[in-house]
Amino acid sequence: MKPHSSFIDIGVNLTHDQLYNNLDKVIKDMIDANVNNAIITSSCIDETYKALQIIDKYPSIFYTTVGFHPHNAKVFKESDISIIKELLNNKYVVAIGECGLDFYREYSTKYEQVNCFEHHLSLASETKKPLFLHERDAFNDFYNMLKNHCDNLQNFVVHCFTGNKSNLKKYLDLGAYIGLTGWLTDSNRGSHLKDIIKLIPHDRIMIETDAPYLIPHNINFKHDGTNQPAYLPYVAEAVALSMGLELNYLSTITVENTKRFFNLI
Repeated sequence: MKPHSSFIDIGVNLTHDQLYNNLDKVIKDMIDANVNNAIITSSCIDETYKALQIIDKYPSIFYTTVGFHPHNAKVFKESDISIIKELLNNKYVVAIGECGLDFYREYSTKYEQVNCFEHHLSLASETKKPLFLHERDAFNDFYNMLKNHCDNLQNFVVHCFTGNKSNLKKYLDLGAYIGLTGWLTDSNRGSHLKDIIKLIPHDRIMIETDAPYLIPHNINFKHDGTNQPAYLPYVAEAVALSMGLELNYLSTITVENTKRFFNLI
C-alpha cells in the first residue's frame, strides 16, 4: 500500500533478528509506505544500545525507549535505574519502557515483574518522561499500580491494547493514551475491539505495528508472515474503518498525538 497519508509507528521491534538482519530493505519499504518515523521498542538496556546504533545510521527516522519488558524483569537490578536515567538524557531516547506486567507466560515471576514495574513507575514520576506500557493477563494488578502513580506521571500509553470495554474505560479515566495494532484485524482474537475503540478520544489514539509480530490480517497480497513497519497503513485503515473516520484524518491526529506524547524533535 502506498497511501497519500503519512504515519508514525509508535512500536516496532527493529532490533529483532527478523527485521535487523534485513534492515536496509525494511527501512526502504517503510519509507516507501509513507511511514516516516518510528519508535524502536526496547525490552532491556542492551536493546536500547542496539537501537541507538540504528539511530546513528538513520537519525532523522527513528527514536527509541529504555526499560525492562516484564519478561526480562528477572534480570532487572536496582542499579539499572541509574543507567536508564543516563540514557534518558539522549534526545533520541523518548520514553521509559517497554515495561509493565505479563502474567500470560510468566517468564519472570509475578514478584519480579511487580518489583521491576514499580521502579519504572517511580522513575517516570521522578523524571516526567512518557511511559510505554505492556499488560497481558494482568489487568487488575497493572491498573492498580498505574492508578497509584498516575497523578505524578506526565504521559503513558497502553501499547497494543487488546482488552475489553471495561479495561478501556478505566485506562481512559486515568488519562492513558491507547496504542492499536493489527490485533484489531484478527477476527478470532480482535473483533471485539472494532466497537469499543470508538470510545477512545481522538487526541489519545496512536498506532503501531509491533513488528515483526501481529501482522495485519487485512493485507491483500502474499507475504512471509513477518510484520514490518511498512504495513502500518493497514493498521491505520482498520482503525479508521472501525472508528468511522477518514484515513487522512486518522493519519493527521495520530501523527500529532505521537509527536506531542513523545515530544519528538
